[in-house]
Amino acid sequence: MTIIDLKEQVKLTIDNLKNYGLFPKENNLYDYKSEINFFGLTDPVEIFARNFAKDILSFSNGDGGIILLGIKENKSTGTLEDLGLDENNIDLLTKIDINIISQKFEKIAKVGVGIDLQQFQLGTRKFFYLLIEKQNQVLIPTNDFADYKLKKGDIIYRASSKNETANNSTQEFNRFLQVKANEKNKEFMEIWSKLLPEIFDINPREILIINPKYNKVYGFNGKDNVLSSSEIEIDKSDDNGVFNIILNAISAGEIGKITNDEGKPLYKIVGEIKTNTHRPSITMNTLQQEVLKITNYKFTNVQLKSAIFGQGWVTKENFKIDNPTEGTVNENFNHLIWVDTFDEIKATKKVVFSTTAIQILADLVNDETKHISVFKKKLEKK
Repeated sequence: MTIIDLKEQVKLTIDNLKNYGLFPKENNLYDYKSEINFFGLTDPVEIFARNFAKDILSFSNGDGGIILLGIKENKSTGTLEDLGLDENNIDLLTKIDINIISQKFEKIAKVGVGIDLQQFQLGTRKFFYLLIEKQNQVLIPTNDFADYKLKKGDIIYRASSKNETANNSTQEFNRFLQVKANEKNKEFMEIWSKLLPEIFDINPREILIINPKYNKVYGFNGKDNVLSSSEIEIDKSDDNGVFNIILNAISAGEIGKITNDEGKPLYKIVGEIKTNTHRPSITMNTLQQEVLKITNYKFTNVQLKSAIFGQGWVTKENFKIDNPTEGTVNENFNHLIWVDTFDEIKATKKVVFSTTAIQILADLVNDETKHISVFKKKLEKK
C-alpha cells in the first residue's frame, strides 16, 4: 500500500476508535506499541531507529503497515487498551524528522523508505501513528546492525501478525518467494487490465506489442502458433514513420503481415516512439552564432539560455549543456531541443538543437517588447 492508501486506512481506523471503540486486530497490516523504549539514550533519531528499524523493514517488504503508538496489547488475551502516550514519548516523537529516518535506511539497506509519523487524539489522550509504505524491491540490511537487531542479509517481512526472517529456513524462504510471486502476478494483471481493458475481448492473434526501449516488436507467429519477437528499425524520417516501423519490422511468415490496403489501417498508434538513432543537430555554440547572424541585437550565452528558458524548452534557466540533469529538457519541445549521447562508453551527453530553433530564437531576440521580461534588460543593438 502507498502512503496515500495508508492515510485513508488509518483515518477510518481512528474514526472507528473515536466513535465506536473498535480496534482492528493485530495482523499483517496493523501493529501496536504502548510506549517507546528509550534505551537510556537521548538522541531521538537513534531511539526511534532502535524501536522501529525491524518493523519498518518488515512492513516495507510486506504490503505496508500501520503502527499505532499508545495502545497497550495484552498478549495472552489479545485485548487492547487505549492508554495514550506520556509527555516524554510525545516530546520525542514530535522531534523526529522523517527525512533523516529515510536517509538512515539508505545506509542500512541502500534504499530509502516511505514513512509518515503523525499525532492524533482520543478524548484528552494523545497517540501517534506510524505509516510504512510497501516497497517494490526487497529491503535487506547490507551489514550487521546489532543495536537495531538486524543481521546482514536478513530478509525480514510481515507474516502471521509478526516479523519473520525469510532466510532462516528453506521453508520460510519458499514461503516468502511465493508471497512475492503472487504480488508480481497481481501487479502484472492490474497493469494490463488498466492498460488494455478490452484485452479479454480481443483475439490474441490481433494484438501487436511494441517495445521501443529495446527496439522489439511482439506478436502472434501463425506458423509456429506462439508469441514471437523481432528486431525493429525505428523510422522517423517522415510523418508516417511510426506506421512504417510496423510495416518494415515484421517479416512475413514469422510474426505475420500487417497491410493498409484493405480500406483502413488495422492499427492506429498514438504518441511518439523514441529512438537512440542520432538526429541531425547543432550545438549551443553553433546555435548562438547562427542566431547572432540574423538578429539586430547583441546577446551573451547566458542571455540565450534565458531566451530558451523563456520559451519553455527547459525547466531551469541556467541549465547545463554537458551532461545535464535528468528532466532539464521539456519533452514537449523534443522537435527543437533534446539530449544526445556523444560517447556511449564515457556516457557523455549534451543538449543539442534542431536548425528550426534558430529562427524561433532570432524572432524572440528581435522583439524588443519582450527584452525586459525575458532578459531583465534591454539588449544593445549591433
